[in-house]
Amino acid sequence: MFRKRLYLILIFCLALSLGFTFAFAQNKQIDKNAVARFEKSIEQGKIEEIERPLLDFAVANPNNPQVLELLAKVRHRQNRLSEAAALYKRILTLDANSASAKINLARIFYVSGKTDEARRMLGDIAGDVLSDQTLRLNLAATLLLVGEPQKALEATEKLPLTIKNSAALPIIAASYLELKNERKLRDLLPLIKRATTSNPALAVQCAEVLQNAGLNKEAVGLLRSTLATAPNNYDTLIALGGLEIGAKEFASAKQHLSRAAKLQPRSVKTFFAQALVEEAQGNSLAALELLKQARLLAPNSPEILSQFVVTAMRANQSRSAVEAAQILAESKPDEPEYLYLLGAASLQNGNIRQAQRNLQRLVELRPAHSRGCLALGLTLAAQSDQLENARRQLNHCIEIDANNVEAKYQLGLSHKAQGETAKAIEYLEETIKSAPNYADALRDLGAVYLQSGAEQKARIVLEKAVALAPEDADTHFQLSRLYNLIGEGALAKKHLERFQTLKNAAGR
Repeated sequence: MFRKRLYLILIFCLALSLGFTFAFAQNKQIDKNAVARFEKSIEQGKIEEIERPLLDFAVANPNNPQVLELLAKVRHRQNRLSEAAALYKRILTLDANSASAKINLARIFYVSGKTDEARRMLGDIAGDVLSDQTLRLNLAATLLLVGEPQKALEATEKLPLTIKNSAALPIIAASYLELKNERKLRDLLPLIKRATTSNPALAVQCAEVLQNAGLNKEAVGLLRSTLATAPNNYDTLIALGGLEIGAKEFASAKQHLSRAAKLQPRSVKTFFAQALVEEAQGNSLAALELLKQARLLAPNSPEILSQFVVTAMRANQSRSAVEAAQILAESKPDEPEYLYLLGAASLQNGNIRQAQRNLQRLVELRPAHSRGCLALGLTLAAQSDQLENARRQLNHCIEIDANNVEAKYQLGLSHKAQGETAKAIEYLEETIKSAPNYADALRDLGAVYLQSGAEQKARIVLEKAVALAPEDADTHFQLSRLYNLIGEGALAKKHLERFQTLKNAAGR
């Protein structure tokens, strides 16, 4: 079976390259009913079911652009982008004016990082003469995707009013957002509310645009109104739950996600959204278990893998974080975000060499990457023979971002560890100036004040630190030292006992 399938594919590819100048020279009349059936199946996502019959159909009709485009759509959906691109290029040799092939090929160029080629491809389309309204809508969406919002708006202008006031609304709204025209975006709100009341799919798309515009309240209101008329719409429940997580309305988010789970209990979206609400509430272990379920259903999803790395690190499951980050990095070796995740996870896992290798590659690719800069500084600081390099790196982070609180804090710690009290105080005071409620920095500044004999200053910052982080054992230890030094024995004893209790609990 495999050999036969491979044979058919090889014949098909060979025929494409030769243009079918022999056995398939004549352009046959195709079965329009078959085309309609394939189109419907593709829309319904029945890709595996139709893949073989469609391949046979394409072999039988090698010079028909319509048939080749069906196969290209399948390859596109399968993320087999190079094959899809080859098919669209073949279509354009058969029909140089195929707007559909140009639009879809432009999308492939864009996701492959070839934005300029995508724009050139779309520039060849005479949008004002497109008679197919669905094609014009697709052109507008693709122009927006490749960073041409003004052209996207122009493409929607010739659409019938019924489409402009419905399916085109998310494109128009997103174009105004990209053009930073908040007034026109807000002017669309009444129209969006009317159009989405009985159209959940449209409501979800518009809510996403509103969220990106910072109009979270309006986005939540839109989805709640839609849910009133379609209470069991799964996508609306998931989208609303996500917005409520961002608004810290966790009880409401859990309620909506629970309803979504009853509709689709084994869905990637369900597990992922439930993981986000657990993570937002600080329940990293519970979130990690939900992400594991999501990974079983979508093992190669970059979004799920990225969130898994972050959550695993917060749950102190660094080995699991490294495993997921390695999958991401292998899929795109020079993707800056994946290099950062692998570097940060490796650092937490104690694999300093791997961390340094990936983070150095990251800063080579993105010299102004603030988080990567800091992570590399921490990696260097973890090596006793790299102290000066670490300080140079951390100072570079402050050059990139003068308000980099963590870089200042880490510089303060490096000087504290070397007994360089004045420098430690300088950096830690700068940290507190930028982040007055940074409990760890307050604690460490208090400890350095004690070393320098500034007990009164130490008392102010340590008492604030313990108020902010009452479960931090080291803060209680520093307070015990302080109160002993200034002769307040009862308070010293109280904080020493609290320190011992917290340490013992952490050691269990």
